[in-house]
Amino acid sequence: MKTKLLYGLATVSLLLSCQSNSFQINGIARALQEGDTICLAYDEEPESAFAQTTVSEGKFVFAGETDAFRLCRVYAKQQPDCSATFFSEPGHITIELYPRPAISRVSGTPCNNEWQHLSDSIQLLAKDIVYILRHPATDTLAQQRNVHTIDSLHRRMSACILHTAQRNCDNPLGRYILDNYKKPEFK
Repeated sequence: MKTKLLYGLATVSLLLSCQSNSFQINGIARALQEGDTICLAYDEEPESAFAQTTVSEGKFVFAGETDAFRLCRVYAKQQPDCSATFFSEPGHITIELYPRPAISRVSGTPCNNEWQHLSDSIQLLAKDIVYILRHPATDTLAQQRNVHTIDSLHRRMSACILHTAQRNCDNPLGRYILDNYKKPEFK
Protein backbone atom coordinates (compact mmCIF):
# COMPACT_ATOMS: atom_id res chain seq x y z
CA MET A 1 0.00 0.00 0.00
CA LYS A 2 2.76 2.45 0.96
CA THR A 3 4.64 1.64 -2.24
CA LYS A 4 1.61 2.52 -4.39
CA LEU A 5 1.19 5.78 -2.49
CA LEU A 6 4.86 6.66 -2.98
CA TYR A 7 4.68 5.89 -6.72
CA GLY A 8 1.52 7.96 -7.00
CA LEU A 9 3.09 10.91 -5.20
CA ALA A 10 6.23 10.62 -7.32
CA THR A 11 4.13 10.61 -10.50
CA VAL A 12 2.15 13.69 -9.40
CA SER A 13 5.40 15.44 -8.47
CA LEU A 14 6.89 14.67 -11.85
CA LEU A 15 3.82 15.91 -13.70
CA LEU A 16 3.74 19.15 -11.72
CA SER A 17 7.44 19.79 -12.24
CA CYS A 18 7.02 19.32 -16.02
CA GLN A 19 4.41 22.06 -16.19
CA SER A 20 6.25 25.33 -16.37
CA ASN A 21 6.08 28.78 -17.86
CA SER A 22 9.02 28.18 -20.16
CA PHE A 23 8.88 28.89 -23.86
CA GLN A 24 11.22 28.37 -26.76
CA ILE A 25 11.01 30.22 -30.05
CA ASN A 26 12.57 28.42 -32.98
CA GLY A 27 12.84 30.94 -35.77
CA ILE A 28 13.46 30.59 -39.47
CA ALA A 29 14.93 33.62 -41.24
CA ARG A 30 16.37 32.39 -44.54
CA ALA A 31 15.90 35.79 -46.20
CA LEU A 32 18.14 37.48 -43.62
CA GLN A 33 21.93 37.58 -43.49
CA GLU A 34 24.17 35.57 -41.20
CA GLY A 35 24.65 37.53 -37.96
CA ASP A 36 21.63 39.84 -38.43
CA THR A 37 20.15 40.88 -35.08
CA ILE A 38 16.65 39.67 -34.20
CA CYS A 39 14.79 41.59 -31.48
CA LEU A 40 11.98 40.41 -29.20
CA ALA A 41 9.67 43.04 -27.72
CA TYR A 42 6.19 43.47 -26.34
CA ASP A 43 3.93 44.66 -29.13
CA GLU A 44 2.92 47.84 -27.30
CA GLU A 45 6.62 48.78 -26.86
CA PRO A 46 8.34 47.50 -30.04
CA GLU A 47 11.27 49.91 -29.74
CA SER A 48 12.15 48.48 -26.29
CA ALA A 49 13.40 44.99 -27.08
CA PHE A 50 13.73 42.82 -23.98
CA ALA A 51 15.81 40.17 -25.76
CA GLN A 52 18.05 39.89 -28.81
CA THR A 53 19.70 37.07 -30.73
CA THR A 54 21.39 36.66 -34.09
CA VAL A 55 20.67 34.72 -37.25
CA SER A 56 22.85 31.65 -37.68
CA GLU A 57 22.46 29.45 -40.76
CA GLY A 58 19.05 30.98 -41.47
CA LYS A 59 17.73 30.32 -37.96
CA PHE A 60 17.37 32.05 -34.60
CA VAL A 61 16.32 30.93 -31.12
CA PHE A 62 14.87 32.59 -28.03
CA ALA A 63 14.11 30.82 -24.77
CA GLY A 64 12.80 32.04 -21.46
CA GLU A 65 9.97 32.14 -18.99
CA THR A 66 6.65 33.88 -19.40
CA ASP A 67 4.32 34.70 -16.55
CA ALA A 68 1.71 36.48 -18.64
CA PHE A 69 -0.07 35.98 -21.93
CA ARG A 70 1.09 39.02 -23.91
CA LEU A 71 1.17 40.08 -27.52
CA CYS A 72 4.80 40.19 -28.62
CA ARG A 73 6.71 41.13 -31.73
CA VAL A 74 9.88 39.63 -33.15
CA TYR A 75 11.69 41.63 -35.84
CA ALA A 76 14.97 42.12 -37.67
CA LYS A 77 16.77 45.10 -36.13
CA GLN A 78 17.95 46.43 -39.51
CA GLN A 79 14.59 45.70 -41.19
CA PRO A 80 11.81 46.37 -38.64
CA ASP A 81 9.12 45.60 -41.23
CA CYS A 82 10.50 42.03 -41.33
CA SER A 83 8.46 41.02 -38.30
CA ALA A 84 5.90 38.68 -36.79
CA THR A 85 3.35 39.22 -34.05
CA PHE A 86 2.63 36.36 -31.68
CA PHE A 87 1.55 35.59 -28.12
CA SER A 88 3.95 34.67 -25.36
CA GLU A 89 2.76 31.43 -23.86
CA PRO A 90 4.49 28.32 -22.53
CA GLY A 91 5.61 25.82 -25.13
CA HIS A 92 7.50 25.63 -28.39
CA ILE A 93 6.72 28.42 -30.84
CA THR A 94 7.92 28.42 -34.44
CA ILE A 95 8.25 31.73 -36.28
CA GLU A 96 8.99 32.04 -39.98
CA LEU A 97 10.29 35.57 -40.47
CA TYR A 98 10.06 37.14 -43.94
CA PRO A 99 10.55 40.71 -45.20
CA ARG A 100 7.53 42.35 -46.82
CA PRO A 101 5.65 41.80 -49.02
CA ALA A 102 5.92 38.16 -47.89
CA ILE A 103 3.94 37.29 -44.77
CA SER A 104 5.64 35.97 -41.65
CA ARG A 105 4.03 33.03 -39.88
CA VAL A 106 3.73 31.71 -36.33
CA SER A 107 2.74 28.27 -35.04
CA GLY A 108 3.36 25.68 -32.38
CA THR A 109 1.19 26.58 -29.40
CA PRO A 110 -2.62 26.45 -29.26
CA CYS A 111 -3.22 30.21 -29.11
CA ASN A 112 -0.57 31.02 -31.71
CA ASN A 113 -2.02 28.43 -34.09
CA GLU A 114 -5.43 30.09 -33.71
CA TRP A 115 -3.82 33.55 -34.08
CA GLN A 116 -2.21 32.47 -37.38
CA HIS A 117 -5.49 31.00 -38.60
CA LEU A 118 -7.22 34.33 -37.89
CA SER A 119 -4.39 36.25 -39.54
CA ASP A 120 -4.61 34.06 -42.67
CA SER A 121 -8.36 34.67 -42.90
CA ILE A 122 -7.98 38.43 -42.54
CA GLN A 123 -5.14 38.51 -45.10
CA LEU A 124 -7.28 36.63 -47.62
CA LEU A 125 -10.15 39.09 -47.24
CA ALA A 126 -7.81 42.10 -47.25
CA LYS A 127 -6.29 40.94 -50.52
CA ASP A 128 -9.71 41.29 -52.17
CA ILE A 129 -10.13 44.81 -50.77
CA VAL A 130 -6.69 45.84 -52.02
CA TYR A 131 -7.53 44.48 -55.47
CA ILE A 132 -10.71 46.54 -55.62
CA LEU A 133 -8.92 49.69 -54.46
CA ARG A 134 -6.16 49.23 -57.05
CA HIS A 135 -8.72 48.81 -59.83
CA PRO A 136 -11.15 51.69 -59.35
CA ALA A 137 -14.55 51.63 -60.98
CA THR A 138 -15.09 53.60 -64.17
CA ASP A 139 -18.81 54.24 -63.70
CA THR A 140 -21.23 54.93 -60.86
CA LEU A 141 -22.86 51.50 -60.88
CA ALA A 142 -19.51 49.69 -60.69
CA GLN A 143 -18.39 52.07 -57.93
CA GLN A 144 -21.52 51.29 -55.90
CA ARG A 145 -20.86 47.56 -56.41
CA ASN A 146 -17.28 48.04 -55.18
CA VAL A 147 -18.43 49.94 -52.10
CA HIS A 148 -20.93 47.18 -51.33
CA THR A 149 -18.27 44.48 -51.83
CA ILE A 150 -15.76 46.26 -49.59
CA ASP A 151 -18.41 46.70 -46.91
CA SER A 152 -19.26 43.01 -47.16
CA LEU A 153 -15.59 42.03 -46.87
CA HIS A 154 -15.18 44.33 -43.87
CA ARG A 155 -18.17 42.67 -42.19
CA ARG A 156 -16.69 39.23 -42.90
CA MET A 157 -13.39 40.33 -41.32
CA SER A 158 -15.22 41.46 -38.22
CA ALA A 159 -17.16 38.18 -38.12
CA CYS A 160 -13.89 36.20 -38.39
CA ILE A 161 -12.44 38.10 -35.44
CA LEU A 162 -15.55 37.64 -33.31
CA HIS A 163 -15.87 33.97 -34.25
CA THR A 164 -12.24 33.39 -33.22
CA ALA A 165 -12.96 35.10 -29.89
CA GLN A 166 -16.06 32.94 -29.32
CA ARG A 167 -14.26 29.74 -30.34
CA ASN A 168 -11.47 30.59 -27.88
CA CYS A 169 -13.57 32.08 -25.08
CA ASP A 170 -12.07 29.61 -22.61
CA ASN A 171 -8.45 30.60 -23.27
CA PRO A 172 -6.32 33.78 -23.17
CA LEU A 173 -6.62 34.43 -26.93
CA GLY A 174 -10.40 34.68 -26.77
CA ARG A 175 -10.22 36.94 -23.73
CA TYR A 176 -7.56 39.10 -25.44
CA ILE A 177 -9.74 39.61 -28.51
CA LEU A 178 -12.86 40.34 -26.44
CA ASP A 179 -10.92 42.87 -24.34
CA ASN A 180 -9.21 44.62 -27.27
CA TYR A 181 -11.40 44.34 -30.36
CA LYS A 182 -14.01 47.00 -30.87
CA LYS A 183 -16.55 45.82 -33.42
CA PRO A 184 -17.24 48.54 -36.01
CA GLU A 185 -20.71 50.00 -36.17
CA PHE A 186 -21.88 49.12 -39.64
CA LYS A 187 -24.57 51.19 -41.33
